[in-house]
Amino acid sequence: MSCGMPMTQLEDSGGGNPENLYCAHCSKPDGSLKSYQEVFEGMVKFMMMSQKMDRMTAESAVKERMSRMPAWNGKA
Repeated sequence: MSCGMPMTQLEDSGGGNPENLYCAHCSKPDGSLKSYQEVFEGMVKFMMMSQKMDRMTAESAVKERMSRMPAWNGKA
């Protein structure tokens, strides 16, 4: 799992493949993992909108969260 998103529906899984360890937001259409920067930007935008964070706070929160995820550990 890359970001911690629950994958309860088929469309939640990367590439629509229920065997994929990565969610639809962290995957390209073919199911392969997006780059760290692509996922980072998407998560920052999500945090800014959903949590009403300013960009600096969102970036800090996302860096910390991604550093704990197996797919991103050591990538920041």
